[in-house]
Amino acid sequence: MAQFQILHPYSQTEWRPVTTEFIWAPRDDQQYLWPSFEEAETARQQLLSRAPNAQFRIALAGTEIGDIDWQIREKLRFADGTYSPTPWHDEPWYQVRHGEHFCHISKAHAGKIAYTENAAKGQVDRQLVISPGRYLNRFFSEHLDNNAIEAWCARLSVLLEEHALKITQDADEIEDVYVGGPNSCMAHEADHFESPCHPVRVYAGPDTALAYIGSREDATARCVVWPDRRIYTNIYGDVSRLRLLLEGAGYRSGELNGARIGRIPKGDYFVVPYIDQGGDLRDDGAYLIVGHGSISSCSTTGLADIPWYCPRCDCDGEPHETVHIADGSAEEWCYGCFNDHATFCDHNQRHYSDNESFIIVYSDGGSHTVLEEDVEDFDAVYLEYRDEWWDSDCCRQCDASGEWFHRDDLTEYHGEWLSEEHLPEPFDDDEDGLPNAHILTYRQFHDEMAAIQAEVAQWQAAGARARDERFRREQDEIDQFRFAVLRHDHREPHVGVRSQGAQHEPTEISENLLTAIASAAPIQAANASHAGV
Repeated sequence: MAQFQILHPYSQTEWRPVTTEFIWAPRDDQQYLWPSFEEAETARQQLLSRAPNAQFRIALAGTEIGDIDWQIREKLRFADGTYSPTPWHDEPWYQVRHGEHFCHISKAHAGKIAYTENAAKGQVDRQLVISPGRYLNRFFSEHLDNNAIEAWCARLSVLLEEHALKITQDADEIEDVYVGGPNSCMAHEADHFESPCHPVRVYAGPDTALAYIGSREDATARCVVWPDRRIYTNIYGDVSRLRLLLEGAGYRSGELNGARIGRIPKGDYFVVPYIDQGGDLRDDGAYLIVGHGSISSCSTTGLADIPWYCPRCDCDGEPHETVHIADGSAEEWCYGCFNDHATFCDHNQRHYSDNESFIIVYSDGGSHTVLEEDVEDFDAVYLEYRDEWWDSDCCRQCDASGEWFHRDDLTEYHGEWLSEEHLPEPFDDDEDGLPNAHILTYRQFHDEMAAIQAEVAQWQAAGARARDERFRREQDEIDQFRFAVLRHDHREPHVGVRSQGAQHEPTEISENLLTAIASAAPIQAANASHAGV
């Protein structure tokens, strides 16, 4: 069974049920539901007698719209504001047939009315649209003459003019509508703003305009529109009525991004209003383009400068430091992004975005952060068994496998540096006192060989000294002996005068003397070859 409530505006967009005492009805309290539309209408009239300027609507509660007959449906449309009554709505001659026709002002066709022809059309929710003069002539000519019908048509025309949709690109008219219309941050006199003129004047084209209803000095609703694209933005004031008018005219809710507005510079600033549904603007030299730049669209002072936006966080701020990208480009970042999302590359000595890939290169003294693509140029090697990159100065290759290892992970064995897997098999490892006996054995062998080599070096040095000394003594002996022989030859007397043929023969030297001189050098050489053994 259908039940009805009386609603009163709680906000610009919400209606709530009230009691007959004109207070907000408690939730789920059945006392404030009426079983018929007529009873609810009687209660509504009582409330209006106590508060003539208040707004009240009757609404269906607790059931679906399909559960009621078509007459109740039409009555509800008048009660909730869907239907706007005609100027003659309350006239007795019309009320006689109101329950049949439910005549109302057409929202789809300007200047016309709509009514239900018969019950069959009412059941299928179909209304006939007709001019007001034809309707009055057809059904009420017995009560109205031509002059009376023309008068009622004129009153309807005036009524429609008050609530007709108006769209303007005149800067003066736009300013008047804002100043005298619904309240908002832009609904102030021009001297309220820092701009040289009222900031809403930039809406006077070429792409934007202002839609409103009511008079220019006292508009009941307004919103900025883009006529060529049939887009409307946030509505202020009588939201429901203006929305219906705009959508009836083919408009849809949307944004102003891409629309051109007026360009009014003032020094380093531009005159810009607060734009509800549009991003920051770009200056193309002739106009400001909504949503395509960095001129703020959120200023309520009437002026907007060209702010700096961090390319990483897209927030308004100040540039702090340059951050490089691996592809060679660079950006200026704000302080927060630089400190939280930039990484210093120890190879290039630059800060890079942490979206790049970095490698930690370890060294015995610490670690270094390097771009992945520069890690080899940083003279680093990858140790697969550790899954780490290390400074090459801390590493060397295993002489058996050729793989890179940290120096601490290799063992020198008979002049080769070997990894653990390439060392000889261990022995005596079962003894507690001899862990890794093969390594200890190698070290012992290395010490013994070093001692032998040192001793050999000492003997070789001693032998060299003895050889040098013997050679010196023998050389002295040879020199002394040669001197003695020469001296002896000089003192020997000549025997008489020889014949002419014999006077040129050499003096005879004894055979023993020649043998002694000839054998002196070989004896020295033979002795020298055994020195130091």
